Amino acid sequence: MTTEQKFLDDLYFIKSSRTDSVNKLTAQVEINPEHPIFAGHFPGNPILPGACTIQILKELVAEHLGRKVNLSKAANIKYLSFIDPDKNNLVDFIIELKDMENGNMSCNATITHENTVFCSFKGEFS
Repeated sequence: MTTEQKFLDDLYFIKSSRTDSVNKLTAQVEINPEHPIFAGHFPGNPILPGACTIQILKELVAEHLGRKVNLSKAANIKYLSFIDPDKNNLVDFIIELKDMENGNMSCNATITHENTVFCSFKGEFS
């Protein structure tokens, strides 16, 4: 799995990915701690912005489906821990998708690494 054009260029790199079933994807990404976004968010205490976490999720879903997608509904997003690229630059995305009657895909995702859960997401992509 490789994305042709990613959000903010080299903010992250896909280390590995696997499709467990048609509707389940697991991907590990490496966050680039040298990316300029961390100079402003926050100087001396870098934290991956939550919006960037959701954008990475969107890009992984699009790559898995082989088409562009839009986030049409974010029903529930819980940020449980900060992603500090200097301390935990490896992040696992566990993504479950389901076709909906309206043509959208429902998505449940957990963003984690080892014993730390960074974010849980429930929403829809169109």
